[in-house]
Amino acid sequence: MNKIFVAAGLALLLSGPVDASKLYKWVDADGNVHYSDKVPPDQAKQARTELNELGVTVKQVERALTAEELAARKAEEQAAADAAELIAQQRARDKALLDSYANEGDLTRAHGQRVDLLEQTIEARKVEIGLREKNLADLVARAADTERSGRAVPEVLQTMIMNERSEIERQRSDIGKRETELVQAEKDYSADLARYREVAARFTEVAESDGTN
Repeated sequence: MNKIFVAAGLALLLSGPVDASKLYKWVDADGNVHYSDKVPPDQAKQARTELNELGVTVKQVERALTAEELAARKAEEQAAADAAELIAQQRARDKALLDSYANEGDLTRAHGQRVDLLEQTIEARKVEIGLREKNLADLVARAADTERSGRAVPEVLQTMIMNERSEIERQRSDIGKRETELVQAEKDYSADLARYREVAARFTEVAESDGTN
């Protein structure tokens, strides 16, 4: 639209009899500039500027977003919220780490206690397995003697054999879990120690900076 025409239209609106306590300016889809005291319904989605009676901008309204733009904005907002949540969680873990251990020595001792408990549990399971395997061997021998004598193996004896085998497998499975926990304990210790040093160093730097200032 011709700039002279736009300017003339604006001057007419501002000087005319219309109650121009509010005046809107917008650009339509074809790039034409419009001024009016009312925004037509078919132009409501366009970006517009609200002017006062002196022609000074008092409010800016962005154009309505498309469905794709709204989806993109929602995705960005969700990503930002997720990132903020991760940061908050990490800060909470850092605080818990510093609150739990006064120094690296405390952290190392706690790790040692965790490892000792796991190793003792594994050893206890191995001892129990040994005892149960001996008991199982005795039960199987009794069952074999019974069969050799031409008698049927009592159901009670069969159940005892089955239970011992089941318990031995359960104990072996538990040992496997404890050994996995041992490996994880070492990984956790390495990660916690590195993080503790990093957080403690940052905390010290902040404290020294505050003291300097």
